[in-house]
Amino acid sequence: MSFSQNIKSIIEFKKAGDSLTKNRLTEFDKSGNLVREVRYEKYDSRSKTLRNKIRTLEYKNEQRISELFCEYFVAKDTCILRSFSTFVFDKESGIEKEIKFESDSLIRFIREIKRQKRIKSSKTYSWEFMPVEKPNYEKAMVFIDTTFYDEMNRKIKRVSYNNRAENPVIELYDYSKKSYTYQTKGTSRDTILTFDYSNLQKLTDKKSLDYISQNKEQYKYEIEYY
Repeated sequence: MSFSQNIKSIIEFKKAGDSLTKNRLTEFDKSGNLVREVRYEKYDSRSKTLRNKIRTLEYKNEQRISELFCEYFVAKDTCILRSFSTFVFDKESGIEKEIKFESDSLIRFIREIKRQKRIKSSKTYSWEFMPVEKPNYEKAMVFIDTTFYDEMNRKIKRVSYNNRAENPVIELYDYSKKSYTYQTKGTSRDTILTFDYSNLQKLTDKKSLDYISQNKEQYKYEIEYY
């Protein structure tokens, strides 16, 4: 016999006066991979329905192979595809290649990610404002990101470059027992923010889940286990 305490789903509720409204649903498989995320939006008076944003991921041999983004029109029970990605993982190089497409299959960006012991690096060729049928690397915006982690697999530093900016943007994270600080350098609005390190965030970090919890004073959480 065995007993598992793997997290199956987390429901995030946001305080609205004396009541709680459902804000986000996040679901994981038994390996801790994010498989579905629903963000509940407000009523849209133009389309006369609630419009929720849904992200769905598929894996094979613990590697991502696809990701879909759709917008769910509740009253019509219809989810309209907005974008999708395909992933290919090269075992020899350790590089995961993502190609992100618009709903009409034009390419939005191509990203290559490599993870090492405590470093994750990525290079992105982007045609965000003018998606293309075939990649034209000479006209692409190029983003290079390097993220560093501590021995507890927590993000401690991120350095971001792009080929149209003079200086990099640097993000710094500093952790204590009760909180952590987030600092940005190299932007027009450099800032330092402090966040309480909630029990939920400690739990999700310990289980290496792709999840960020919000301010516990304004948000409540409900966890379902396998």
